[in-house]
Amino acid sequence: MSGHRLALLAILTVGLSFANAQGGTSSPPVVNAAMEATGTFSWVLHGMEHFGTAEANGIRVVATPYASKQATEIALRSGEADVKVDDFLGPVLLRDAGIMASGIYPYATSVGGLVVPAGSEITGIADLVGKTIAAGSLRDKSLLILRALAVSQFGFDPQVDAEVVAAAPPLMAELTARGEVDAALPLWHWVPRMEATGAREVMSVADMLAGLGLPSDLPNLVIVARDDMDPALKTAFVAALRDTFAAMLATPSDDPFWQEILDLGLYSLPDHSQFPSVVERWKMGTTTTWTQESIDGLTAMVDRLVELAGPEVVGVDGVDPAAYTLEFLPD
Repeated sequence: MSGHRLALLAILTVGLSFANAQGGTSSPPVVNAAMEATGTFSWVLHGMEHFGTAEANGIRVVATPYASKQATEIALRSGEADVKVDDFLGPVLLRDAGIMASGIYPYATSVGGLVVPAGSEITGIADLVGKTIAAGSLRDKSLLILRALAVSQFGFDPQVDAEVVAAAPPLMAELTARGEVDAALPLWHWVPRMEATGAREVMSVADMLAGLGLPSDLPNLVIVARDDMDPALKTAFVAALRDTFAAMLATPSDDPFWQEILDLGLYSLPDHSQFPSVVERWKMGTTTTWTQESIDGLTAMVDRLVELAGPEVVGVDGVDPAAYTLEFLPD
């Protein structure tokens, strides 16, 4: 990472550490948040500073950038961080490993999807038999959901009856553009970038969930907090997050706020003209729905994936009931 970007991220970290207006007064309690340097959680944490929502909820948020998702997990495991964003399996895997943490609020729904090259004759899931599908990994959650739908509705398993290849997002986009793979399951923010080069989305992950009889608005990403974090701080952080989402959703995609995201190096995009489409996709996936139905749906989905792919692929053989909680919802 360049020194310029690190300097800008340091400014962000300092900016999120709200100082007291008067010397000698007690500092507001601190929430230590671990974020991927160019992940969308960094956008939201910047939004807390920009819109003043952390301060308004009586907390000080210290946002620390890390180079990867794995690094944010290490920070949470070690206690360097109180909160982070993880996929829906994150708190289940953590608890299974003896790290007491729970999903306390939704972060985003599944807004990725199955993408095919321009001119492809693939029109649905049934057409994937014998095809080559690019995914982030064999444990990619979108791939597991696609497999569950294909097995239950179409009688074949893409892992067996098609060829799945692992590819990082830039390579996946390149392979799709050149027609060297028949279909791809990119990260959500790569979908509009690939569509801009002529690729076509065949089916969203949300529609896959609906096809499985699960709520289509189930969160794919959740806010994960350590169990030993002060309960009042968790509630205040969720309140600040909710207020930040509301402010960001109300901010048009051409507002200077979004340009700040690029200027601060919080997202890497060679063609800045594509960013409004990425922002609109982010808005589509943002959710504040967190109910017992959400938790039941997530538990059912994990159980379904374990049944299909096996515990060795999913990483667990069941869901700890404490993996997700409604306890810290603001009044």
